[in-house]
Amino acid sequence: FAFTKVARPGHRRLALTMAATKMSEADTKAKIREYLNLTLPECFIPELGEQKKGKVRDIYFAGPNVVMVTNDRVSAFDFILPNLIPFKGQVLNMISEWAFAQTKDIVPNALIENVDSMVVVQKKMKNLDVELIVRGYLWGSMAAAYEKGDRTFCGLSVADGLNRFQKFDTPLFTPTSKA
Repeated sequence: FAFTKVARPGHRRLALTMAATKMSEADTKAKIREYLNLTLPECFIPELGEQKKGKVRDIYFAGPNVVMVTNDRVSAFDFILPNLIPFKGQVLNMISEWAFAQTKDIVPNALIENVDSMVVVQKKMKNLDVELIVRGYLWGSMAAAYEKGDRTFCGLSVADGLNRFQKFDTPLFTPTSKA
């Protein structure tokens, strides 16, 4: 398959404008309501080959490449929630594109091209199945264990005297697993 960049005037610009400007809450909600009918819950393109459905991406294995369509689904705690968020997929792709650009001089990455605000083409690579949580605050399961007296998490020591939701001086990187 040959991929060409799809021009969708205003879509990426609108997402950036909404994020960058200080709109009132009411104006922001009204603007989101205008675009609720433009959300992408899923994408099925059989011409692209084998599909794998992720929590927030539909992934196609097309020859030597992988085509990833980021949708507007929302997942939390490994569950897909019923509501969609307009432009969520586009924003997620922009964050990914930025991260790839920031690290390309450190380590090679899979990104070949962003062909649309919600579609990227990547090299097919072996997945390492490594996932980390960057913990900036004492929160969630770590907070519950801390309150019971635990001070060591994944081999990392946490100081005494912290309160739930307190910010760590330095973020902690702890392993997790994909659901």
